Amino acid sequence: MTTGKASNAAARSSRRGRSQGGGQLATLAGAAAAALLAVAAAWLLGGRARGPPPEITPLAAPRMKDLQEFGEPYRSEMLWGSYRSGLYFGMRTRTEFPLLTGLIWFDPDDMANPLSLRHEAQQGDRLSRYGWLKHDGRRYGVQELVDGDYSIAVTMVKAPDAAGAGYGGDWAVRLAASRSPRAAAAAAAAAARGEPPPQRRLSLLWYVLDGRLSDAQFEALPEGRSKKLGKGIALASGDHSDVGGAWSLRLLPAPPAAPAASAARARYLGLELTEEGHVPMIRDVVRNALIVGYRSSKGHFVLPNEVATPSNLAAVQLTFELPADGAASFDLVFQTQPEGAAAGPRLAALSGDGLTALIAQRDAAFDARFDGTFPIAASNADADADAAALRAASAAALSNLVGSMGYFVGESLVQLPARRGAPAAVVPNWREALYTCTPSRSFFPRGFLWDEGFHQLLLQRWDPQLSRDAMGHWLDLLNAQGWIPREQILGSEARARVPAEFVVQHPSHANPPSLVLPLAAMADALERGDYGGGAESEAARAWLGRAWPRLEAWYAWFNRTQAGPIPGSYRWHGRNETTDLELNPKTLTSGLDDYPRASHPSDSERHVDLLCWMAAASKAMARIGAAAGAPAARARAFASAAAALGALPHLKALHHDAASGEFRDWGSHTEAVALEPTTETAEGGTERTVFRRSVREPPTPQLVPQFGYVSLFPLLMQLLPPASPELGRQIELLVSEDRLWTPHGLRSLARNSSIYKQRNTEHDPPYWRGQIWVNVNYLALRALSHYASAPGPHAAAAGDAYRRLRAGLVGNLAAQYRGSGYLWEQYDDGGGGGLSSHPFTGWTALLTLAAAEAY
Repeated sequence: MTTGKASNAAARSSRRGRSQGGGQLATLAGAAAAALLAVAAAWLLGGRARGPPPEITPLAAPRMKDLQEFGEPYRSEMLWGSYRSGLYFGMRTRTEFPLLTGLIWFDPDDMANPLSLRHEAQQGDRLSRYGWLKHDGRRYGVQELVDGDYSIAVTMVKAPDAAGAGYGGDWAVRLAASRSPRAAAAAAAAAARGEPPPQRRLSLLWYVLDGRLSDAQFEALPEGRSKKLGKGIALASGDHSDVGGAWSLRLLPAPPAAPAASAARARYLGLELTEEGHVPMIRDVVRNALIVGYRSSKGHFVLPNEVATPSNLAAVQLTFELPADGAASFDLVFQTQPEGAAAGPRLAALSGDGLTALIAQRDAAFDARFDGTFPIAASNADADADAAALRAASAAALSNLVGSMGYFVGESLVQLPARRGAPAAVVPNWREALYTCTPSRSFFPRGFLWDEGFHQLLLQRWDPQLSRDAMGHWLDLLNAQGWIPREQILGSEARARVPAEFVVQHPSHANPPSLVLPLAAMADALERGDYGGGAESEAARAWLGRAWPRLEAWYAWFNRTQAGPIPGSYRWHGRNETTDLELNPKTLTSGLDDYPRASHPSDSERHVDLLCWMAAASKAMARIGAAAGAPAARARAFASAAAALGALPHLKALHHDAASGEFRDWGSHTEAVALEPTTETAEGGTERTVFRRSVREPPTPQLVPQFGYVSLFPLLMQLLPPASPELGRQIELLVSEDRLWTPHGLRSLARNSSIYKQRNTEHDPPYWRGQIWVNVNYLALRALSHYASAPGPHAAAAGDAYRRLRAGLVGNLAAQYRGSGYLWEQYDDGGGGGLSSHPFTGWTALLTLAAAEAY
């Protein structure tokens, strides 16, 4: 921490830096304002959607989802997938009232923790590791789940175009249950002593639910008796228009044959769920059924072999002993049109030896495609992570990003402002679908706007069409004002996992427009001819053309609602101006949460990162407009806005401190703050300790003397001229170990910051106050790579910083993945260990691009 004296000196330096640039301020702001007004005028002339109230009215523009490329055969191929992001494993259809399936398992002999069911991905379950090892996003994926003494391999294979199949085709899941490395070692040790291995039993449950609920019913196993698996059994069958009619789900033992698998007896349950709100409670429903079975079976946690009429939820349970060596394997096969001459050959192709061969084929295809798309040279691997380890981590990063994509349907809750005598109110948005990546299956299994731009940088390299589909779904969320809710909590399963205070979305609150990064990359790829000029090129250009009016509306919304106190400046909204419970009130809308801003939020703030985002967005819009065939005048207006907002004199006038060479926020600030315990009397006379912020010196208008990720944004967005002294200074600051440099990546806040690693409240540990985050490190690599190749006096320094930063970052990520089994939300700036939520394979998956040096 800095001392109070040092803080005051820094504040004085800030004021000096501000006054030195002030003479140019009015002129530069006027130029920026003129350029922005031109952009706004062009959008207004294009027309806006109107509707009462506009906050919950969709933008009047053709929908992205309706583009021809997302019709057939794409729609049928993508009907089924591992789209239930919040589960360890589940399948669903991409429809409003879907067919849903899911996996549950537990230890039937654990009487110390009975019925500890695994279903929703939860950090509290403390699995040794889980995640996708390979996933192509369309037809194939393999996942490993290691839980105590159990290891479960889940392999998904789809056959959407199988001859004779119904809509969406058939699919299979192979479940291979074995002893975990820990349990296998114990069994081997017992064998070495001439003793039998410890017995380990496992209960696996699989369920299927028809999301039409009371409008649906299907057949389940015959009531009243369990059934030996033998060569296979029919679990459930029904009829659903989304799959073109009849369907069936079968369970069969899989090779290599294990006696435990064939001898396992299937127990079952059939129930009717009547409300969508019951769907997140499936684990509780199953738990209650197992308790009923426990009572009727004299001490065994088994399903009760009861089927309600009608049923729309069917579950089957297999309890078996794990072999001392090898695995007990089962094939679950879902078939559309399960009757007729073609059904038998289709079943054979997706089970037993046929499925084994298909898995091997898909596995080899994934490996060849991955290595061709993201080549990793051995010479580029860090000393602590050889090329094989880095390749494994990179493949897992991509696979988890793709395998964690979800499909959600529902309504956001929106805070309407008071108007015309009507009070403020929370109302549902229009019902919408969202196909999106998710940051973390265990902690954030839903869509986040600013995360998604980073996700799509990777996804568009792997599968451009999937990327366009996901980004199109996001753009379809634009309302009539041009606003996109920053957090998407759609449907009962998503809402059940979000604290109530974070559910409501505010139409005045933004989020970084990170989608402009992959959108600009798409436009550039088109202009370079990377798509080859064929159907893919036509699809990308048509997509950008359809997106253009939506992007104009989004950009205009930012300019109207996030403008700062001076033309050409910007301010994040949503900070709490009255609280004394936070050391530095959070700026959740910036995406950087507790990163320190002005100590006293006010309308006079200017945020350098948002200015840089808008400069980058302006530049991206000019490039997108050219690629999309937009009117030349509009594209030129955005180019003018980019030149004005990103001009170095403009950046310096608003945000540069001459004494330190740092770019900083501006606002009402004091360094003399602290969280201090106070004793207060609650109702009833009880005393309690509350931590409140004390302010020892009043705030003054100044540049905020906190150096970290926000300070780097002029560099990160590549706004600094290659020959400018300011670029050289930013590289010096970046590589300073007293500031952001560590052997494992760039920390988020300088070590010499007064708020470095400080808690923000009694209950909130530091989040963006020193930890290493991969998304910003990727932006730094991208920028340094750019400046290393740009002629200028700082190219060599940029290249050296790039090479050292990349080696440290990817080496640590690969080493931590190898050691812990996970990619993490953030990393410790001391030892490099993983921190916070895991697996976190949203923007941490940018490891794949950094390892392949793909920027």
